[in-house]
Amino acid sequence: MKSAALAIVLVCLPVAALAVEPACLDAAGRRFDPRGTGPLPAGDSPADFGQVPEACPGLDVLARLRSTLLVASDYPDYYGNVTVSALVRLRYPLTARMWMSVGLDVVTFRYVANAVVRSHAFDVGPPTVGVFRDVGHVGPGALAIYARLLLPIDSARTNGVLLGGEAGVSYWRLLRSRFAIQGGVAAPMPVTVIAGQAHGAFRPAAVVEATWRAGRAAALVIGAAGHLQAMPDPGLLSLAARAGLRLVLARGMNAALMGEIPFAGSDRTSAIASLFVGWTPSQP
Repeated sequence: MKSAALAIVLVCLPVAALAVEPACLDAAGRRFDPRGTGPLPAGDSPADFGQVPEACPGLDVLARLRSTLLVASDYPDYYGNVTVSALVRLRYPLTARMWMSVGLDVVTFRYVANAVVRSHAFDVGPPTVGVFRDVGHVGPGALAIYARLLLPIDSARTNGVLLGGEAGVSYWRLLRSRFAIQGGVAAPMPVTVIAGQAHGAFRPAAVVEATWRAGRAAALVIGAAGHLQAMPDPGLLSLAARAGLRLVLARGMNAALMGEIPFAGSDRTSAIASLFVGWTPSQP
């Protein structure tokens, strides 16, 4: 685990050395652009842990309603679950080139069917806290590095706790007047503590998206996401295709829809759907 964290730091340090000047000086002018400035956090991890964030700073509030479906009818005993969760996230600029975020899964509903046994529950948590830094121009785009913590506050776990740390890189770039690409790499390290014993993992993830602005207030998104387990028991967790729609609304409001369908890997999740609603206050 320590060697994996050291490797992440050694990768990020040369990237930080590229910093010459802020890459998002005109971020306030782009914030209502439907192309966005980074990938949408559309995966199924709690409170955006392991999800590549925006590459540009900003002040905004985001709410997301997400549903996941798992159907494993080919197993000896039928198993399936449905989850619906609501996230609230605040991003706040600390300086012209640094910002932070605080996210919380305010409520999660789980319905599980295992053969003839069914159960359901409502839970709160966990939260995440992240710090992000713009590291300068990379052509007509933006590059940011970040670190994030998953805090062990979660009502879903009664006999243990889940916590973790994450580091990563996010990138965004305009290609032409109507096109943009965004993506990045996340390196989350979740740790589960049960009966005083800690069980850690290293699960790198990557996402890439292409965005086409269909008009002044709408953009179409298509991309792919991959998740690996590097340790313990290395293997492919999932490869997923994703597609979505981004909308710019009135009075600083914006919205998005994103769907993700895994097509390879050991993760049995069948589909993920996310609805986003955000608000960015106007600048003085």
